Amino acid sequence: MAENIKVINEVTMSETDVKCPGCGATVKYDPATLKMSCPFCGATRELPQPEAGAVIEELDFNTAIQRASVNWGTVRKLIVCSNCGGQALYDASQVSGCCPFCGSTSVMPAAENEQIMAPGALIPFAVDNAKAARCFSDHVKKARFVPKAVRESKLENLVGLYLPFWTFDTDTVSSYIARIGFEHTDSDGDTYYTYKKYKGVRNQFIDDMIVYATDKVQHPQISKVQNFYFDKLVPYKPEYLAGFVAERYTVGLNDGWERAKIKIAGKLKSDIGEYERRLHKGDTVKDVQLSTQYYNVKFKYILAPIYLASYTYKGKVFPVAINGQSGVVSCNTPSYLGKIILFIILGVISLPFVFYFLVLILSLFFAF
Repeated sequence: MAENIKVINEVTMSETDVKCPGCGATVKYDPATLKMSCPFCGATRELPQPEAGAVIEELDFNTAIQRASVNWGTVRKLIVCSNCGGQALYDASQVSGCCPFCGSTSVMPAAENEQIMAPGALIPFAVDNAKAARCFSDHVKKARFVPKAVRESKLENLVGLYLPFWTFDTDTVSSYIARIGFEHTDSDGDTYYTYKKYKGVRNQFIDDMIVYATDKVQHPQISKVQNFYFDKLVPYKPEYLAGFVAERYTVGLNDGWERAKIKIAGKLKSDIGEYERRLHKGDTVKDVQLSTQYYNVKFKYILAPIYLASYTYKGKVFPVAINGQSGVVSCNTPSYLGKIILFIILGVISLPFVFYFLVLILSLFFAF
């Protein structure tokens, strides 16, 4: 509906659509060198490196200015390219993109919009397009029982994205009841378990619990490539986004914290259960019930690099996700293992009939 559409006219920022001082071409961020690089004359510009020890600020959750969930799914903005004057309509949850007309980078710092919190840090791309393609090729070649055509597949529609994440640090105090099982064997040799309840209190610090901060970009493989190295975080600079698409969060801070608490509870139950099992030399954990208090909650809003792509096999499209920092690949691959198992089963079933047929032939032969 028209009343739900908001059009924001933005002119590409000169500091992010960087022109090469040597030849005037648009320069882009190069994951291979972690520099701004001109593809024409080779000029480069240094950016802060993860190893430089820059301080990444962690904000106090209770004093955060922006806490309401904001879903920009129906809002649009108009980006005007400062290079060619072309205009492109983007989803307003996108921070950056490329001009579809001339390829110039279009980056809008999120801080310009008062309703959207700017990222405090990001993990730079360390994998370029060529290396991402090689990572995918190596991944499918190592897969077992995969058809030859899949092993030779090429990536399609490869795009590098900076996706938004909340990360939370918190101290926790949990009172709990854990049911620990002990294995026994009766006189008949059958195994059974007895369970005992153990109560306790656990103090545990949770560091960098990550929450995917958008419901807009849905992809079945993204959750499998989210293992990032947070010691490589650098303070946010719009230049890192040059040449890449970046999504703003659509899961607000409050909603992100609620999702984080679910994940934290799961981790606490797992850690407590394993602790009690080992303490009492049990054999299994049936369940853990707990009540948790959180304090000193800190958070970061960060952008992390992921490549999204696909490949096609027999007319079917298979989504691919690649961690833009480590090169870890996740995708589904068709397998002919099921056919092998089916042939074995059919062979086993038909073996008695084959044997009977051979006996019959031999008996007839000796009869004459």
